[in-house]
Amino acid sequence: MENKQQIYLNAIGINANDTDALYELAMTLDIDSNNDQKTILMPSGESMNKEQLLLKIIDINPNHSKAYHKLSVALNDEHSSIILPSGQSMTEKQLLLKSIECNPYNFGAYSNLATTLSEGESITLNNGQSMTQQQLYLKVIECDPTISNPYYNLAITLSRGESITLNNGQTMTEKQLFAKAIECGPNIPHLYVNFAETLYVNETFTLHNGVTMTKQQLLLEANKLDNTQSWVYKDIGLTLLNNKQTITLPNGEQLTRRQLLQKARE
Repeated sequence: MENKQQIYLNAIGINANDTDALYELAMTLDIDSNNDQKTILMPSGESMNKEQLLLKIIDINPNHSKAYHKLSVALNDEHSSIILPSGQSMTEKQLLLKSIECNPYNFGAYSNLATTLSEGESITLNNGQSMTQQQLYLKVIECDPTISNPYYNLAITLSRGESITLNNGQTMTEKQLFAKAIECGPNIPHLYVNFAETLYVNETFTLHNGVTMTKQQLLLEANKLDNTQSWVYKDIGLTLLNNKQTITLPNGEQLTRRQLLQKARE
């Protein structure tokens, strides 16, 4: 990390207005163990934290989409605001809207903006377009269809049997969205758990890789990826018919329904 920081500092020493180097340097800074922002000594002798670096970038380039986006993340809650170098005060939502205005393909800004909205709520972009939470997630997928989260986030907005049409014209159900999320993020445990919740005990679903899985198999896959989640043991246990029925976990451990439910309480 220190080597990377020195590379960026060297670049800034040559050109104090190098926004690329300033941004990359800002991304190396975070919050320390005392919940205080880490600082770094700049070539000018000034000590700066992540927020100050991002503000400096905006001062140099008021159209730097990523800087607005990352500043929005730095705000603790939706009621917080930050003063830009221009003197303008902006909230988290306003920073995200500005980020999108500067780069309409910044999928991360659309995604973060969606999380600030509640069901049925809409927001007007700086170009005058009104978008709901679902529409924002659809835009994320349009910008980058390989990301897992927007498919998952869309799926949890749908009820059983409901479907939604993507911006490319493809219609997908709740289950298909979960399956697509798993295709894009096959190593994310909670995707399997959430998908399993949509299936009945004996119901199966064929994933995009051609593998057909039951509710139980989805839960076992989640357990294989992360065996520290207690509720997964409970969910696996509830797929068994009685307290004496056993199942073999991915680690080779054989447990009864009763033992699984007990393990979930540990």
